[in-house]
Amino acid sequence: MSSTNIKILKQCLNCGNMFEAQKTTTKYCSHKCNSQHYKLRKRLELKKEIEVDTKEKINKNFKAKTTQIDLLNIKDKDYLSVKEVAYLMNCNTKTVYRLIKCKKIKSTNLNERLTRIKKSEVEKLF
Repeated sequence: MSSTNIKILKQCLNCGNMFEAQKTTTKYCSHKCNSQHYKLRKRLELKKEIEVDTKEKINKNFKAKTTQIDLLNIKDKDYLSVKEVAYLMNCNTKTVYRLIKCKKIKSTNLNERLTRIKKSEVEKLF
């Protein structure tokens, strides 16, 4: 008895119909089902890759935004940066710049990107 005479009853992975397979490795009832399932697998693989990339980007952005400012160092300083003031006030740096522009907080601009705020000015707000 040769292997071509063997008929195995199997279920198609794509459509779920029962069929007679000539080989033990056959998974699909037809070429059409094979092609459809292949395309589905490729779409799911692409979707998974995109999800992984998106999660990595979100994690990168989250790590970049949550730079830890040491609270003990802030307590020891007399002059704070805009980022440190924003951390203390639990707001965005743009809000701090807006408060400086409205003159609710007095600041010293040492350089283009070196704005310093006296700690007592922040405490006066509260």
